[in-house]
This record gives sequence, structure tokens and C-alpha cells, in this order.
Amino acid sequence: MAGDEPPQASGPRIRLLDVGDLLTTDLAMSWETDGWCVLEGVVPEVRLQKARSALARLFPSAQEFAEGGVGERDDRWRTWDAPWPEFPFPSRTLNGLVLSEGMIDWAEELLGGCDVRMYLAIATAKYAGQPSDFNQLLHVDYPNHTLTVPRPGGSEQVEAFVYLTDVGPENGATRFVPRALTAHIPVEEHTLNYEDHGELYEEATEVSAPAGSVVLYRPDVYHCSVDFSDPTQARFMLHVSYKLADMEWGGYQAWPIKGYSPEWHDFVQNATPKQLRAVGFPPPGHAFWTHETVRGVSRRYPGLDMGPWLGALGELSQD
Repeated sequence: MAGDEPPQASGPRIRLLDVGDLLTTDLAMSWETDGWCVLEGVVPEVRLQKARSALARLFPSAQEFAEGGVGERDDRWRTWDAPWPEFPFPSRTLNGLVLSEGMIDWAEELLGGCDVRMYLAIATAKYAGQPSDFNQLLHVDYPNHTLTVPRPGGSEQVEAFVYLTDVGPENGATRFVPRALTAHIPVEEHTLNYEDHGELYEEATEVSAPAGSVVLYRPDVYHCSVDFSDPTQARFMLHVSYKLADMEWGGYQAWPIKGYSPEWHDFVQNATPKQLRAVGFPPPGHAFWTHETVRGVSRRYPGLDMGPWLGALGELSQD
């Protein structure tokens, strides 16, 4: 992870993905009514540069992909179903983007809860000539994000794209259909063919935005992938999803299975209690914590400052 650094405050105007006044009432209403909203340019440029350096170790550039013949690392991205790099990434900057305290705050605000969990975080790349197959059909994401269906009148999940490059029609900006136009569609119709729903394809909006923007969207909004042909273009982004903590029927990835990886240990030892809670780590004051479990976790993660957990134990012992 040389050259990469732990997530921290940055920039004169906002912290990394700071909620601040960025998620306005109008944007929150757009997320609720249309199904998505766009927060433009919220990642500081210094973080974008570090994120791009990290991505260069995971993906080929547009030129490298177009030229071909650069090895197994690049060849696997020529199919639509390649396994994307997952959290925890071998980069503190990428980990800090998907689990920034601002991202957590946005999820809490949009879901109307005070306790949320990140359940998906992947890095993706899109190139010319890389087919997206069935994702080009309008679809909703809930079938592989929950065991049930979206709850009428509210949401228990929020998804996000973090654009690490400028995104527009030239490099495959995702298209979304406002929820008002699809309210009549039965919930079980999670994928829409063009023959029966051609008018909705015509109404789909390309969600274009500059690098450093965040697109927040609902798992019940219809959207589709778009291919492009310009070999000089590529699109890189992070796909992140949060849910309410008690939503046991929702999920995608599991974090405990990552426990042996050096990337996981590096993440934990450089994370805040709020970030750790968002991946299911018991917060200070939780019944899990005793002096014995604090000592055990400290031995497992020697670089983790256990002060907040010890402090909460001390407060409990005085009650």
C-alpha cells in the first residue's frame, strides 16, 4: 500500500464525502420520488488522484485494454461477468471512499435510521467492446440484494456509484427511469423487455456527472447499462450499498470471510469506530465487550486503538 494513506479529513471546503449541507432537501426528495439523486464533485481532487493510482493497479487503462495482449490481469475484463475487486481493497483511499463517515451519514439520513451497515462494495471498470449483456435491459436490483421485495412507502437500502472518472454518454453512463413512470409495474417484473416497455427506454435518463460525484439510488428504481464503442474511453467507479442494520433479509457480500486477508487487517487497524460499526463490528458499549474480549481483539489487531471500547467499559463499571 505504498503511496496510499488512511482515510482522513481533506480539503478546505468539505471532509471526504462529508454530509454537510450537500444532501439538500431537494436532493433527498429526488431520491425518494425519482429514485436517484446526484451529488456533484464531492470527492476532493487529491483523493481522486490517489484513487486513480490505486485503480491502475487493478485495471488496465483504456489504451491498454484496446491494444490487448497485456496478460491475464487485463484479459479477464473482456467478459461481462468477471469478478470485480471487492472491499477491503488493497488501498486505504478506496476503503476510505466506500466507508467515509459522510457516506454513512447519507445512508442514515436517506433510510431514516441511526444504524446502518455497508453490505456491498466493489470497484468496476467499463471499456469499449466490453458487453454488458442482460444489464442493458431495464431492471431493478432488489432480486439479488434482498430475500423479499422493496417495502412500499419507504426504503431499507440505498445504493451508490462513486464516479472516479467523468461519466457521460461517451463512456456508458447508466440510464435511470423515474419511479413515477414505473409505479404501475407489478413488483415481480424486475426486468423489462423492450417490446413491452419501449416507451420506458425512451424516457430513461443518462446520469452523467464529473469525476468525484456520487449517485445515490434506490434498489427499486429501473435502470440499465449502456455500451459504447470509443476505444479511447473508459469508466471507473465504486459501487457501494448500505442497509438498515436490522434488515437481516438484505445483503450481498459477507465481511467475516475476509478476516484472514492482510487488506482486512489493514482496514480495521486504520478505521474509526463509526466505520467499523458500519461493517458489523460491535460498537463501544455493546454487550459483547468485556475486558477479556477487548484484550483478545487488541491481540488480533495490534494497531487498532481500543481506547473507545475500554472507555465505554469504564463508564459501564461506574454505573
